[in-house]
Amino acid sequence: MTNNVLVVDSDQVMLQTFTGLLKSQGEFLNVFSAINTRRAIELLEKTHIDMVISAIRLPKVDGFRLVARLSRDYPSIKVIIMTKNAHPLLRASIKRFPSAVHLDQTHDISMLTKRVFTELQIDYGGHVRGINLSSFLQMMELESCTCILRVTSKEQTGSLWLKNGELIAAKWRESEGKEAALDILAWKNVFIDIDYTLYEIEQQISEPLMILILESSQRHDEKRSSTRNSRAHERYDLLVALDYNIKKMTRQCFLRDISLDGAYIETDQEMELGQTTTLVLTSPGLKSSCSIEASVVRKDGKGAGLRFQISSTEQRQVIKAMINSSIKSRNRQELAELSPTAVV
Repeated sequence: MTNNVLVVDSDQVMLQTFTGLLKSQGEFLNVFSAINTRRAIELLEKTHIDMVISAIRLPKVDGFRLVARLSRDYPSIKVIIMTKNAHPLLRASIKRFPSAVHLDQTHDISMLTKRVFTELQIDYGGHVRGINLSSFLQMMELESCTCILRVTSKEQTGSLWLKNGELIAAKWRESEGKEAALDILAWKNVFIDIDYTLYEIEQQISEPLMILILESSQRHDEKRSSTRNSRAHERYDLLVALDYNIKKMTRQCFLRDISLDGAYIETDQEMELGQTTTLVLTSPGLKSSCSIEASVVRKDGKGAGLRFQISSTEQRQVIKAMINSSIKSRNRQELAELSPTAVV
């Protein structure tokens, strides 16, 4: 499915830069452009738009009027606001709009396409993100695909080999075959890289995909149950893009899981053990957000584990609402995994 994206910027050069960057992604995006708010609203009234990318380089009152209009009249449209070296007061003003995501072109331009793809949950260029792995494998089975899937979840990466849609081999760390497949199938919020290069590999797995999915789900439930007894708080998978402040700079990251006392974030920025950062957590259910300080308690090559420093009831409410969102999403995924007709 192609998504319609509208770029709004009063600077003609930057308008062409942003639209060109998005159009280069191929058939996944239809890109529209508008030089001012009036033209943007005209397009919105006659064209279905999935996302708006707007610059506050527009006259500030005009730019904020557009975001307010989108929030009021088009709440389902995702909004990304681009600024340049935004003042903290401007960032605070942007955060008043629950549907808006802020990116600073000075620091975050490299994240624009990645953020667009993640927000719209579309596959791109041989990569898939934001889709349930079991459901994706069922799609590949129906299409009789032959390929290698390199699956990444947090700091772990494994490989699955498909031949004519059948899962024939798997590898993760030192494990191969069925055992590796059962572990990988239990991963949530995965990033999938698809390699269609033909490689010969000996068949290691003979069980049907649905049997493997059910066995993996059962094993995951047993592991989760035992983990509850060893951890103070259970972790919940949740793929959400958010801001964090560190060393007086605002950066972008992806939250990968959350618990009542901490979270794991995926980020390219180097973080030190014991370092303190401030996360901006948003709950769509509550339509509110809050800032919360957190300290780095572990790190790896892809991100860092953080422990919250909770100081208010509002922070607890937002965290609980995000956990509830994860639980609802997990329940939907588990129903899809149990239904062979869930993916057509």
